[in-house]
Amino acid sequence: MVSKMGSLYDRLRRFFDSFVPAAFTQDAEAVRKARLIVSFGFLGGAFGFSYATFYLVIGHLVGAGIIILCSIGAISGPFLLRATGQLRVAGNFEALILTLGFFGLGSVEGGVHGHAIAWLAAVPLCALMLADKRSALVWCVICFFATSYFCVLELSGVLLPLSYLHSLHPIVTAVGFMGLTVFMSILGIIFENGRERAMKRLNNARVDLARANEQLVQLSQEKDEFLGIAAHDLKNRIHNVKGLAELIVASEESANQIKEDAGEIIHSAMRMQEAVGNLLAMDAIEEGRFHLTPQVCDLVALTNRVIKNYRSASERKSVHVEFSAPQEPVPIIADVDATMQVLDNLLSNAIKYSPFQRRVLVQVNARGKMSEFVVTDEGQGFSEADKKRLFNKFVRLSAYPTGGESSTGLGLSIVKRIVDAMGGSVQCESTEGKGATFIVSFPSGT
Repeated sequence: MVSKMGSLYDRLRRFFDSFVPAAFTQDAEAVRKARLIVSFGFLGGAFGFSYATFYLVIGHLVGAGIIILCSIGAISGPFLLRATGQLRVAGNFEALILTLGFFGLGSVEGGVHGHAIAWLAAVPLCALMLADKRSALVWCVICFFATSYFCVLELSGVLLPLSYLHSLHPIVTAVGFMGLTVFMSILGIIFENGRERAMKRLNNARVDLARANEQLVQLSQEKDEFLGIAAHDLKNRIHNVKGLAELIVASEESANQIKEDAGEIIHSAMRMQEAVGNLLAMDAIEEGRFHLTPQVCDLVALTNRVIKNYRSASERKSVHVEFSAPQEPVPIIADVDATMQVLDNLLSNAIKYSPFQRRVLVQVNARGKMSEFVVTDEGQGFSEADKKRLFNKFVRLSAYPTGGESSTGLGLSIVKRIVDAMGGSVQCESTEGKGATFIVSFPSGT
């Protein structure tokens, strides 16, 4: 029974909402008032036809006719709203129908001795809820003069006729006042429900706004933190490059020493390139400008290129990079540049966090529908707390670079986003103090 009532209420709500102009959807207050006008129109029509039936039963034909006309007018209000899209027009139209109807009933139901005067006095309140304060003041003046008209007649001794049996007057008056009580109560409930829904939407909007502001503050802090780290790192690297270049120019060192200095310059340049590349990549990802062009490419060949790029960095720390892969190509479906950035970040981290004179194992495996890139280091590994935050931006983990390298905390976050966007996956297997293994799966190109 409860579910049926709920279903009936939902259908009635959707029917009422069909009269709310589509232009109001972005204005919560306009929607609230439009729903109130629609509810008022159909509620007034239902009440009116009920009263008309009662009046017909007791033989009050004139009153029944007035109420039927007013009921039709009240129901016309929602249609007028949908046609014009004007809240004030529809609200004032409903107030006009009420005023004419109750003034007419007062004229045939004994003036101040009937219930119509009380209904007439309620019109300004209805205008306030349905239209606006200015309209309410106008209708207050109109209804004041309308009620004053009946009072003047009464004081002048002019008796307005009853268009029904005089003996029924107490019943008609009593039913009228009881109807006013019920109608205004229901109207108040509808008004309050609309206000509560509007306040709930407003509160939700405030919560969303507060959450968005928190995110903006966090993003701003992250950007500031990263720019500070990147600027500090770039400043040191540029100083190194400048100093080494000046030594090469000013000294008469041997070719081997010049070659060693040039290797340091290359290493510093790679670190600067990594920092700038990560900054640009994260900025493009968060602004939706990071576009991928998937194609069939060889994961073995891409891995070889990355290992070659990091040969000087690995030799600098005496880290031996071992590469194991099938003899034949391992085709994957991926964006070449994005894949290179993924492999670059993972191999860079493996070397960066490896102690001197250790080993980094790189593997490429074909696994049916997916192909894997696996890199394993013998560094410090990650704690359980670290692994929960591993792919977040700007995280500070317990592990730290072993050769004085810097870390922006962006690399793994970029890896995760790129791999997910290409339909792959990345995971980390690690025990604290025993190194770490990163496994990246790419869709196979076979």
